[in-house]
Amino acid sequence: MSTARHATTAPAAPQVGHDAAELLLVDIAAGRYAPGDTLDVETIVREHAVTIGDVHLALYELRRMKVVVRAPFSNASIVVWHRRFNEVLLGDLVRMVAVAATRTPSLEAVDEPPRRLPAGAAHGLGLPADVAHFLDLCRSIVQALSPAARQHVLDDVLLPLEILCSTTAVVTHGMAPALGPTVRGAIVDLMEVAAHYGRWDEVPALASDYVTALAVDEPRAPRID
Repeated sequence: MSTARHATTAPAAPQVGHDAAELLLVDIAAGRYAPGDTLDVETIVREHAVTIGDVHLALYELRRMKVVVRAPFSNASIVVWHRRFNEVLLGDLVRMVAVAATRTPSLEAVDEPPRRLPAGAAHGLGLPADVAHFLDLCRSIVQALSPAARQHVLDDVLLPLEILCSTTAVVTHGMAPALGPTVRGAIVDLMEVAAHYGRWDEVPALASDYVTALAVDEPRAPRID
């Protein structure tokens, strides 16, 4: 089991006011932690100027997001997020969008979510335009869910995606998407039009197509005849 890559680096400048879970997601996006790394509570407290209580709450939230797991027979928290894991989160989002699509006649009938910056923006992380559009659209659609289901999507799916789909994460972890931004953007536009006019039977399929287009394009092994 590996330890944190950055455990011996100089402490980062205090980032008072930021949520500790978001700070750890940013660390993962920036490559400071890799799959299999152990998150050390004292190191996090020192580097991010947060309390031990903040860190324990953050680790609980990251476990709920399935980004971190607790090691068997231990209280150690291990990073399990990897470059293909965003597809799991996006798949969860598509399923919740499909549920929301059965509950409202059109996007216009859904309450507008409060205006806010993406989670990564406060940490200097930018989102590709099509990804930001897709996540914003999903944020609007899931307003039709029950309060508990909606809060789950907002906290456990959309928040980590806003950070782990950032340009920083894409470059750092080599997550080259299967299709380019023009095609991806066109899919999101079609999805928005379908939702606007209440053609909800089209929305989940388009959302699924978008996830496929955004998926990591892994190089194929050379063919051996």
